[in-house]
Amino acid sequence: MTFARIFAGALFAVALLGSAQANTVTQEFDSSWQVSPWNYYGDIAAQQWQYQAFTPFDSSLGTLEKVTIKTTITGSRADAADSVAVRYSFFTGWSPNQYQFYQANVIAGGATTFSDTRTFTSGSDFALDNFAHYNYLPQANYYFESKSTLAHTISAKTELTYQYGLTSAVPEPTTYAMLMAGLGALALASRRRKASPGARSAS
Repeated sequence: MTFARIFAGALFAVALLGSAQANTVTQEFDSSWQVSPWNYYGDIAAQQWQYQAFTPFDSSLGTLEKVTIKTTITGSRADAADSVAVRYSFFTGWSPNQYQFYQANVIAGGATTFSDTRTFTSGSDFALDNFAHYNYLPQANYYFESKSTLAHTISAKTELTYQYGLTSAVPEPTTYAMLMAGLGALALASRRRKASPGARSAS
């Protein structure tokens, strides 16, 4: 085996070590508040909401393949029988077709304290298409809302994760160091073999 073939094989091994990998980016949003009942034109309600800016996907990182949204809600309420309605979404405007993601659910009564975790994954459906192609102007917002007829305390943690298409990974510096050390040892062994009397007589 010639030194050139050895070198080519080593480079191929490094390419395998630097195999493709998915790139993921996660953003976190926290909402927490205490709500007291208030009278809105005769309708007694307890409601509060919050907006937070979120970062759109970055096309320079690759093709957006999957969006995962995980929301964990915990809280307490004045009456164990009272239900709490929550809504959360990622959007850029008030029109329904401008929602990148929208979810509404009810935390039913039954206990004074409650906890609810939900995970949603978008592949090639409408929600993912909105995340990937919508014009994010003037600002993209994460929205969370809680509502009941009685006082409640609520906390919500939402994680938005973008998963981009496979990208070529760059081998670690230690991988290059091992490669160079190995090639150096092979080159030294090759020179010694050529310099030996047996190698000269065989030539």
